[in-house]
Amino acid sequence: MSLVGKSLWFIETRLSEPFTLNEVAGWVAVTPFHLARTFATATGQSLMRYVWRRRLTRAAQALVVGRDTVLTIALDAGYASPEAFTRAFRAEFGLLPSALRKRGRTDDLILTLPLQPRSEMPSLFDTPKIDIFPTRHFAGPVQRYDMQTRAGIPAQWGAYNEADIRVDGAVPDDYYGVVFNYSEDGGTFDYLCGQQVPAGVALPAGFGTVSVSGAYARFVSKGHISTMSAAWGEIFGDWLTRPAFRPRPGASVEYYPPEFDGMTGEGGYEIWVAVEGAEGA
Repeated sequence: MSLVGKSLWFIETRLSEPFTLNEVAGWVAVTPFHLARTFATATGQSLMRYVWRRRLTRAAQALVVGRDTVLTIALDAGYASPEAFTRAFRAEFGLLPSALRKRGRTDDLILTLPLQPRSEMPSLFDTPKIDIFPTRHFAGPVQRYDMQTRAGIPAQWGAYNEADIRVDGAVPDDYYGVVFNYSEDGGTFDYLCGQQVPAGVALPAGFGTVSVSGAYARFVSKGHISTMSAAWGEIFGDWLTRPAFRPRPGASVEYYPPEFDGMTGEGGYEIWVAVEGAEGA
């Protein structure tokens, strides 16, 4: 069973019990950082947000078909008071628990039903090479995303290319997308699009900078840019569960070489992921 599949089994069999991201990660034998990235990449939402929404869905169903009090249902959903439960319920469904009980149906609510693990797909990558990077600096515009808004990343690249502002001394023709400041709880992250630049260089207004160093696994794809989402899923859901490629906290990098054509999406790309120290290959 895949890492996400194992996590879903844990969640669904313990949904009425309190647990944390760390406890799920311990059960599936990976770090919380690894599990958070893998689950969000595969499902489009953070693991604990999925848990929260599943519990509220079960609460909505209980309000309609059961006779338990709102207090009992709130406690079963993990809320310490009816007031906290009511606020969360209204934020999720747009009505009060009492109104749903009176109405007696959930057919027009957007419920969060149990996710089913995806079937295994053919591998996109051969065994990656591990390189030990000296400190490298990247600069460019930065925006924050979650798994629902990440579809806006191509527009960020479009605005960057249209503005055509570049840092003095940047390495020409190579471009990078850098994912950093990842939130394990919320599944949010910062994304920088830009180039490699010298240390300490002056930055244009609106630009940020991020540095990477140490051991990185380099996943090389000759595929179309449309395979990027599936590539991230394979890396975190498969490759980084293997002992040789244990992930560590740190920025991840999308590398677009000179052969990459931003108009057609052809030309291939690489994904670099921080892994625990190893000898360079």
